[in-house]
Amino acid sequence: MPLLEIRDLIVLYGEIEALRGVSLTVEEGQVVTLLGANGAGKSTTLRAISGLARPAAGEIVFDGKSIAGLGPEAIVRLGISHVPEGRRIFPGLTVKENIMLGASNRRVAKSELSREADAMFDLFPDIRQFSNSLGWTLSGGQLQMVAVARGLMAKPRLLLLDEPSLGLAPVIVQAVFRIISQIRQNTTVLLVEQNARMGLSVADHGYVLETGRIVLGGKPDELWGNEAIAAAYLGGHAKVTA
Repeated sequence: MPLLEIRDLIVLYGEIEALRGVSLTVEEGQVVTLLGANGAGKSTTLRAISGLARPAAGEIVFDGKSIAGLGPEAIVRLGISHVPEGRRIFPGLTVKENIMLGASNRRVAKSELSREADAMFDLFPDIRQFSNSLGWTLSGGQLQMVAVARGLMAKPRLLLLDEPSLGLAPVIVQAVFRIISQIRQNTTVLLVEQNARMGLSVADHGYVLETGRIVLGGKPDELWGNEAIAAAYLGGHAKVTA
């Protein structure tokens, strides 16, 4: 049984269909990457899973249980953590305080949370020296690492990552994706990425979204050889395959 299964998902923004019958699966222990151009529906898919966007129709099944229509707080408690696009760090809090906020779904003593936050710096050594620095003083790449560390503090079974490379210099993108490769050892990841090369480099499986529909799915090497990827990024119309 897949850890996550989405069946015929429809999400509306007013009268606009942002998702038009999306179906996909994520097996436990996998990294699955969603690819597509701006406006394809990638972020909306993650928002629907995490309860930030309410589906108009379809099913979202996590660990054998339907979660479509549940609120974000209930979904976090079930074991899904969402790291949204834009990092959304609290600028007036320290790096460590921002990371600790990720455990708000758990009833853990503050001293234990502090130890767990300190342990995050083993996974994210580039931000260790900024533990007591305020969020507004960090670079974009450092903020992205804080955001991912905060998401991991929820101890999720499934981590939703939305555009972790957006706006970052290539050398920082490499560092972020090295961390994603490490995360997968303990956490299943559903990754939204416009950078197809990086997104597929860490993936077990990928899907291409175009105007709210899945037009292709397969293993990374299968996707690389298909013209649908180029069509999706150029805003063209990929051939739908079974």
